[in-house]
Amino acid sequence: MNAPVAYDVSRLFLAPLSRTPRGIDRVDMAYAEHVFKTNENSVAVLPTAWGVRCFTRERALAGLFRLRQLWAENILPEADPVWLALRARLLDASGESGTTSVDPAPQRASKGASKSAPLRFLSLLAATGLTTGRSVRSGVPRQAVFISVGQIGLAFPFLLRWLNARKDVTPVFMLHDVIPIGTPEYVEPQGVRGHTNMVAATAGFAHGLIVTTRAARDAVEFELAAQGRTPLPTFTRALPPSRQFGPHVEADPALATCRYFVACATLEPRKNLELLGEIWKRLVAEQGAAAPHLIIVGARGFTGHGIAARLQRAPSTTKRLHIVHGLSTPALARLIAGARALLSPSFIEGFGLPLVEAQALGTPVIASDIPSHREIGGEGTVLIDPLDGPGWKAAIEHAAHIEPSRREAGFLPDWPDYFSAFESWMDQAAAHGWRQSEAEFELADGSNVNGSAVARLPTNDEAQTELILAGAEHGFTLSSESSSSERPSFPAQNRG
Repeated sequence: MNAPVAYDVSRLFLAPLSRTPRGIDRVDMAYAEHVFKTNENSVAVLPTAWGVRCFTRERALAGLFRLRQLWAENILPEADPVWLALRARLLDASGESGTTSVDPAPQRASKGASKSAPLRFLSLLAATGLTTGRSVRSGVPRQAVFISVGQIGLAFPFLLRWLNARKDVTPVFMLHDVIPIGTPEYVEPQGVRGHTNMVAATAGFAHGLIVTTRAARDAVEFELAAQGRTPLPTFTRALPPSRQFGPHVEADPALATCRYFVACATLEPRKNLELLGEIWKRLVAEQGAAAPHLIIVGARGFTGHGIAARLQRAPSTTKRLHIVHGLSTPALARLIAGARALLSPSFIEGFGLPLVEAQALGTPVIASDIPSHREIGGEGTVLIDPLDGPGWKAAIEHAAHIEPSRREAGFLPDWPDYFSAFESWMDQAAAHGWRQSEAEFELADGSNVNGSAVARLPTNDEAQTELILAGAEHGFTLSSESSSSERPSFPAQNRG
């Protein structure tokens, strides 16, 4: 990618408020590190008390380095008190189990990780240096691409008004999903408002779109059409797993005889975790102390405290059901590596990063039969209707009684593969003037996580020939599939 880049660091700036990152935080970090390490003409864009400002690449890199320290992503499981507490409970079959909620701050042996949230925030400021930066109107390089992955800036459209004065800048936004708009019953009211703002901001400003699955792309395009926007040039590609998830990770040998399953999910209604709670009641009723353990790894989200209470208060499962929050990434990888299977019974997802992580580790996956899971689920993934309780119970019982063996992971793209494809897409989209409506240009990968890419063919013969040549050059396959006929055509909406 030859153009200068202005990267939105709003989410990363607030990231020290949490000791451990969410999936969206890790994706934002991966993008930011790639941009600032590879693009010498990059700047960081951040809302401040003095307005939206831009900061130098050097300050951005210093902040990212410090943030990784604050997250303690590289802490070994042996130094992670949350992991040690969970491990002890699993090994002590006669001990009291229930929820594992250890505050990692007092014990975690990593520079900065034990600080309180305000101190972590101040530590990040100290690493970047106190400065007011420059106004984005004058500080963002000419003809730059403005990339926003963390979505926070999109939820507050007034933070994007500076783009009206900088029409030379090309905005490219990532929308992870539009679940709060299509299924508002699963989220808080402010989540609906926030995502409605994100779609409106994308319709009004974006020249390009980044998504992770075809299912997410189709849902986003539907909402954009409702805003009067024709489909944008869209990069559709499954996110790679972190380098900390892979065949090099070993399961804990001390837990070799402990049968357990893992679900990685925020405690909220759409994750369907209460289904697993009901299944575990029956497993314990039928098998007693021989029943496997269920470990739910995740923070409490919308109505999460109520969900956790219902899961924890069932007397029969107090020694077999564990809720954990605050695991370091290496500890999470080790936990999943030793599981009989990863469970993901969600009603709806835009992607499903835990599935990709489990596949990278060679751990079997049992997931709900929904569009995004069908796209990213690898060979051997068991897909079951999220309402089919008996089907889920049967699959779990089957996996519990099979001798654990790590599967060989299929081809999974890594971040260098991902960003190589992303930059090729950016260059091709720029060459076509970011005109989806004229060139029908899109490089996409949403079929699975094997790194292949699909390009929708344009209807114009000349443009089609150009894209076939470009696709062959970069190893993309071509498809005549197009969803444009499934949606009404709307005039493009321009910034003004």
